[in-house]
Amino acid sequence: MTKDAYWDELGIAWCAIQPETGAIMPRLKSRLRRQSFLIAACAVMGLLFGLAGALLGAYSVWRGWTLGLWNFVARGVVLVAVSAIPAVAALGLLPVVIGDKARALPDMIDLTIARAERLLIAIRLGLLACAAVAGNALAIMAMRAYSGRPPAMPLVLALAVLTILAILALGLFLYGRHVAVTLAKFRYLKDALAKDEENS
Repeated sequence: MTKDAYWDELGIAWCAIQPETGAIMPRLKSRLRRQSFLIAACAVMGLLFGLAGALLGAYSVWRGWTLGLWNFVARGVVLVAVSAIPAVAALGLLPVVIGDKARALPDMIDLTIARAERLLIAIRLGLLACAAVAGNALAIMAMRAYSGRPPAMPLVLALAVLTILAILALGLFLYGRHVAVTLAKFRYLKDALAKDEENS
């Protein structure tokens, strides 16, 4: 087995040296089973949020169009566009939900890598959705302040929504860093096992 070290962000080296397949496979299988449940739950929630947001946005567009309230139309269009983001992220996770087909160690490692890659895409889309919602809220507040009209919601509530979005974005960012480190480690492990098979 290769002894080239993988360096993590803290500068600590670890390397894969003759892994015991009997010890690794049950732990990896258990991890994949837990991930399957969590990814399925996230995919269902993303699809439900996307559907609910799209319906609400379509209703807002229809209501604004019939009443001649163009800010409702604009808000509905933005809501439909933002609602598509969690739906796209959920659809991207669906191909890697099922992990029962991965029985050999290389297949389990490949599935772990594929899941980490899809999760990183979903996390980036989540950050994009947070930024879009926050930007939309700030733009509406600025337009109302510029026109001299009172805000539609109290300032405290608007700040609370922006704070929740900031906390959610921070959580997604930190989890994305964790997933990126996991992805790098499993890619290294895959390369190390491939080199070991070539040498043996």
